[in-house]
Amino acid sequence: MNQTINGLRDGYWERYYPDGTLAYKGNYILDKEEGYWEEYWTKGQIRHKGNYKNGNREGYWEWYYNDGQLMAKQYYII
Repeated sequence: MNQTINGLRDGYWERYYPDGTLAYKGNYILDKEEGYWEEYWTKGQIRHKGNYKNGNREGYWEWYYNDGQLMAKQYYII
């Protein structure tokens, strides 16, 4: 977890806010986001989630307000 190869992020990563709450989780391949990702508000609610391919958003993404209510869905085409 949280590994680097030649200074580039690679593999599964998690980042936390100073209070220990999860900020995001997902995979990198040579410093580019890849696969499913989730990012969270500071109070732990989901902020947005979706898939990356080669560092670009791909497919359906969902965005949420900080109270947990769905704000929007968006579809990304690479």
